[in-house]
Formats: sequence, C-alpha cells, structure tokens
Amino acid sequence: MIPEPLPGPAPPRGLLGGLLPALVRNQQYLKWPIYSLLVINFVFYIVEDSATLAREGYQSIWDITGAFATSLDVAGWFGLLLVFEIETYWQQVYAMPRVRWGLNALRWLCFGILAHTLLVYTGDLMAVLDPQEVAVNDGYCTGQVTTQYQLHNQVYTPLSPAACLSMMAGDSPIWSFEADTLVDEESLNIATLQATASFVECAAWLAAGLAFAGMAWLKRRNSTAGTFSTLVRQTPHTSYLLIVSCALLWGFYGHYLYTYDSLLWLGGFAMIEANLSTWQTRLEELMGRGKSVASRAA
Repeated sequence: MIPEPLPGPAPPRGLLGGLLPALVRNQQYLKWPIYSLLVINFVFYIVEDSATLAREGYQSIWDITGAFATSLDVAGWFGLLLVFEIETYWQQVYAMPRVRWGLNALRWLCFGILAHTLLVYTGDLMAVLDPQEVAVNDGYCTGQVTTQYQLHNQVYTPLSPAACLSMMAGDSPIWSFEADTLVDEESLNIATLQATASFVECAAWLAAGLAFAGMAWLKRRNSTAGTFSTLVRQTPHTSYLLIVSCALLWGFYGHYLYTYDSLLWLGGFAMIEANLSTWQTRLEELMGRGKSVASRAA
C-alpha cells in the first residue's frame, strides 16, 4: 500500500499565509533539495565540533556531548523531521499502531536531545555572563604549561608568549570565561551577544518543534478551539521572528553558514507547515460533507 497525502481543493491556510498554496503545489520539488543541503551542513557541524573536542579535551561523557552539542542538535532535528513528515504526510503509515508507537518514542528521544543542547547553551551563556578578569603579566605569559587561546568572534587562535605579552600591553582588561581562553573587552562583548543568540535560537526552535507536535495532536482530534490551540498556533510566529533575528546576527558577524543553515531549517519547517495546512483543508472538506473524522490516539 502506497500512502497518499490528504488533498484538498481549497487554498490552504497556515502560519506562512499566502506562501502556503505555492508550497503545497511544489513541496515535493522543494523538500528533498532542502533536506539534502541540510545533510551537507550537518557534515560541516561534525567537523567543527570535532575541532572543539580536540581543543577542549574531555574527562566525561558530558564533555563529549557538550562539544558535539550542535551536531547532536541537528541529528535530533533530522529525527523530528522524519516523525513530522510521516505524521503529517504519510498519515496512513502513522495510523499503524507499531509505527505510531515507534515514531512517538523517537519524537521524545529527539526532544530530549534538543533539551540537552539548550542546557549546554544555558551553561555557555551563564559562563560568559560571569567572566573572570585575568592578571596577565610576564609570568602568566611564559609560565603556562597548556596551550592558551585568544577568542574573537568564534575563532580560537593559539596564543604564543609574544601574542600574550602584546595583549598585556593593551589598555583593555583581559577576561576568561572558559579554560585556557582569553578575551579582551571587545571580544567579550561579541561572545556575550553570540552566546545569547545561541540560547535564544535554540529555545525558539525547541518551542516551534513542540508547537508543531501540538498542532498535529490537535488535528488528529479535529480540535481547533481553546486556549491551548491558540497558543500552539501562535508560538511558531514568535519563534520564526526570533530565529530570523539570530540568523541576521550571525550573518552580521560573518558566520554565513549559521545564517544559511537557519534559513534552510525554516524551509524544512515550511514543508511540514504545508503538510499540516493540507491536512486541515481535507478535514474541513470531510466535515462539510457531514462525514465523521475518526480520532486517533497519539
């Protein structure tokens, strides 16, 4: 049996407004290129996180998962995209009890991974908000037994004794908010903005994902009224605004991969939004004909 999506002749409605009819018509042509590009970005994040682990080292599993927080986060979103795709497009497959149970287990595992990433970013933000001023002097610059790094705009540069002495000669105070890493006042301000952006963006994505899960749950029950329904419909609006703002911030500081990746993920969510909108159109058509729509347990 090859499942088919639930079609509907009426123009679909949803969070993306007038864009949704075009997305519904062309989503099969747009979907797979977007997902393929996201996989390529995933490889870049694995390489980047591997460099972080090599620089920081590790003493526990938490250190490893913390270093790979971004890669794990992306893997969690791939899992959620799979769940949402089957749940909102291949609905006959999702209706099979064993498939539904397995997908629901995968859903909550992925949300757990995303919560882990948010916890890591919370720790990073708390650290950068509480930096320690470092008394950099000749003894500090020449007496370090581990490699010191100078951080500026997400770039870690090994700090030679000569470069360390050059920092000492400047007028700006020197700070540290992570082991073996020094920043000047300007770099600290940039790091604070970027840590805040990482936290806000991660929280916004998590809120959007939970909202989509809530919308699918409500649609299976043909429930569109009430405070909870209004909340889950409005949450992605705020999330998208925050995500785009953070993406623009990353672009402003020259991290175009992060901007590009955020916009791609928004495209992936637009595909799910198009599925949900088509689903709703079909439900309304069936209800208009006086047919009952069977509710399925989550």
